[in-house]
Amino acid sequence: MTQLRPANSAARPAGRQSLRPSVRPRVRHARRPSFARNVGWGVAGNAGYALCQWLVLVVVARLGTPAMVGDYALGLAVGAPLVLLANLSLRTVLVTDTVHEHPFRRYLRVRAGGMAVAAAAVCAAVWIFDLPAAVVILVGLAKAFDGIGDIYLGLLQRHHDQRAVAVAQLVNGALTIGLTAVLLAATGSVAWAAAGSAMGSLIAWLGCCAPLASRVLDADARVSVPKRHRHRSSPPGPGALVWTALPLGLASGLASLTANVPRYALQDQLGAAALGAFAAAGYLVLTGNVLVSAVAQTLLPRLVELRATGARDRFAALVRRTLTGVTLAGVLAVWAADLFGADLLRTVYGEVYAEDAGTLTVLTVATAVAATCFVLDAALSAVRRFTGQLAVNAAVLAAAVLAALVLVPRYGITGAAWATAAAAAVHAGLKWELLRREL
Repeated sequence: MTQLRPANSAARPAGRQSLRPSVRPRVRHARRPSFARNVGWGVAGNAGYALCQWLVLVVVARLGTPAMVGDYALGLAVGAPLVLLANLSLRTVLVTDTVHEHPFRRYLRVRAGGMAVAAAAVCAAVWIFDLPAAVVILVGLAKAFDGIGDIYLGLLQRHHDQRAVAVAQLVNGALTIGLTAVLLAATGSVAWAAAGSAMGSLIAWLGCCAPLASRVLDADARVSVPKRHRHRSSPPGPGALVWTALPLGLASGLASLTANVPRYALQDQLGAAALGAFAAAGYLVLTGNVLVSAVAQTLLPRLVELRATGARDRFAALVRRTLTGVTLAGVLAVWAADLFGADLLRTVYGEVYAEDAGTLTVLTVATAVAATCFVLDAALSAVRRFTGQLAVNAAVLAAAVLAALVLVPRYGITGAAWATAAAAAVHAGLKWELLRREL
């Protein structure tokens, strides 16, 4: 005779209720923000941070001299490439690590070690090339502190929490501009201004980036696979992570070095004052790159998901739509720079800087072309074409060096701007050709 089963759980013995497969605890899932909202937060955070970085330069220009602006820009030109090279683009590797091969703490340890190496390299560069020691070292430290904070932001980005990323960026920017302005006004020394920048970055890392990321750290650890890395050509542990990230890290370092090649040429040919004028014009258009970078950072997790699910057509359509929007925005920016560039330079920096309105227009062209590269880089990173990006960036660096050697001695500041535009055009063309095979 078939045994009758109870009609409800009340008829079942209390000790056996937990064996019923249909009884499952309710799990609350955090609602993921919409893509549009994440883009909005990404733009707000990056724009606010870029505005504060630009205001640092404005403060130095207003309270100091063009030579001081040049010294500060030189610190950025030396520190930024070294820090970018040493950070190995681990944030991008973290976001695209869909199978969680490495736990977050490993990413953090590798990033902290890389920043220590970068700080030592900045000190070595100061000693070898006889650079302004205090300014260059302190600006390098600021970038290194930002680098450690950045890996926490990568964890938040992987969890689609662009709101927290934006909050951290805005806090960092506000602290940097506030401390820089106060210390420069109190001392009249650009070295103390650089110290204010370093202090702001350190406080933001310890007081904002790390606490915000701690909210998702436990959830991330539960889905990570803290087992041996499966990479056959490298040992498990941090070494395997470095091996995976090395091509993209070298590519990012070369890209930063490429952007600074015209600055090195100006410093060598015309001195700190010319470099300061070029940097002042460059910072006005840097906001465009930062805005597009925000879109690309928000785009990256979405592209990773589309690629992982095999939605190839949707992947290609999203990339093309974004490129179209960025191109149209670039055309409008060039038009605005041509019409209002001189007035803008005069209003922001002073009359002496208004003479470089033509340089501002050319730099806007370069920025508009370079903006497309952010989208292309995001798409290439989503498909993990790290080695291909390294080869392209090496070719772009060679083009930038050649253009700077030819144009800067002949045309000065405007020649440096055209060298920047030429490198951007080569970069965009080669990256598109690399990506076209994946679409």
